[in-house]
Amino acid sequence: MERNTLELAGDSLFIEKIKQNFTSVDADLVDRAHAFFVEKALVDDSTGYKAANLLFEQKADAVTIAGSLLAPLLWQDLASPDDIREHFGAAVAAALENLLSPFTSHDGAGPYQNKDIQNILGAIGDTPRKALLFITFRLLALERAMPPYSVSARSMARETLDLLVPIANRLSLGDLRRRLEDACFRILDPAGYAYLKEHVTPIQAEDDKCLQILLSGVNRLLGNNGIVSRVQGRTKSLHGIHRKMAHTGKTLEEIMDRVGLRVIVASVPECYAVLGLLHTHFKPIPSTFDDYIGLPKDNGYQSLHTCVYPVREISHKPIEFQVRTELMHMEAEHGTAAHWRYKSEAEAADRDRQQVQWMRGLTHQHAEAASSEAFVELLHRQVFQDHLVVFGNGGLIVRLAENATVRDYLKIINVHVPQDATVKVNGRIVALDCALRDGDSIAVPADGPAAGPRLAEVTAQNTFSATGALRPFDAPAGDRESADKGLPPGTMTGGMI
Repeated sequence: MERNTLELAGDSLFIEKIKQNFTSVDADLVDRAHAFFVEKALVDDSTGYKAANLLFEQKADAVTIAGSLLAPLLWQDLASPDDIREHFGAAVAAALENLLSPFTSHDGAGPYQNKDIQNILGAIGDTPRKALLFITFRLLALERAMPPYSVSARSMARETLDLLVPIANRLSLGDLRRRLEDACFRILDPAGYAYLKEHVTPIQAEDDKCLQILLSGVNRLLGNNGIVSRVQGRTKSLHGIHRKMAHTGKTLEEIMDRVGLRVIVASVPECYAVLGLLHTHFKPIPSTFDDYIGLPKDNGYQSLHTCVYPVREISHKPIEFQVRTELMHMEAEHGTAAHWRYKSEAEAADRDRQQVQWMRGLTHQHAEAASSEAFVELLHRQVFQDHLVVFGNGGLIVRLAENATVRDYLKIINVHVPQDATVKVNGRIVALDCALRDGDSIAVPADGPAAGPRLAEVTAQNTFSATGALRPFDAPAGDRESADKGLPPGTMTGGMI
């Protein structure tokens, strides 16, 4: 397609930043894909270029960025799968194989049919890279100037909130997930979106003044104690505010009741050192501390969370702190998008294996669900529901839905015991229907099948039950050692925590 002067300048800047951030081999792949896109794409279609830039911002690897440039050509029959494989290799071809266009959704005339969800699950398959590409293009579709009251826009937004947002969350695509949610909110509730946008702005302006003072003070505190860090202010997304108001019944002013800061350091020991300084310098609010480094969330999210009382003459609101390493921050914001670029081949493959198992579980659970609505409900419970953490034999760490029982725990770890078996919770013999609480320690008879699978085997399971989504989480001690060095989980191996 013909390029005007502005587009040519943009092309030059894009290729330059690719060359500055990738190896020569990877940069060459993206450069060739970009040239192919420029040659084949329609004059007024810049979708692939926008997707490539967005994925670059998400720290994606060269194969994914190249795939984003080429996908629109396949959807518009401007190139064939054979062309892609011949010119760009098997990895790019595999990422685009059977990848359906994300620019359409079900017709919106009624509730989901099984085929509607099958189309989405079929589009992403069990491949995290396909899911990332599909989500990226869907975000571009939602953020473009779509009439908010059109049936197609609303059905696409509803489908995205129901299916793609939880998938993005499970793949740790924090930045893309928040943008998806805000785009869907604007389309599904334009009046509510406009109201919040108007009324949040002055509150955030006031908070920003407090943040600047706090940023300066926290930077000085950490610097005086020899800790090199990045300190950022945090703001809530509009959809996050809307969701919290809907779930809690609180007003906007009650929701916007905290100022947030994020402290990013080089290693795990420094995270805990920062926490100690914050708790010494400020007054922590009881019961607001969460250690997601020691016990990560199901999607791998790691951070220390704490909240301190308002600081006199600076903030009349409590202050939330998140403390994490640079790699934890990368994982929280970009997750899957950054795995292939910043992790070793073995680490990326291991993470892919876990995500592939989870995505395969979606297809299986959809086939077993009573209805499409039931599947969506189960998916949201699995991804978003609060979980308990319990401890089993040999240091096994398992996450369960709230109100889960011993029987649910045994089902998760795939252990079958007789009805009269002696199972202990916190040293007491209990019935299999005993409800579990966060932090419980469960001892199961170690003879026969009750010994249970290894922790790594438990990780691969995906089980829904009447109590919600029950999923374990593995945390080898090697991850603790890796994190001490600021490395991603899985870099080293070892025993259980």
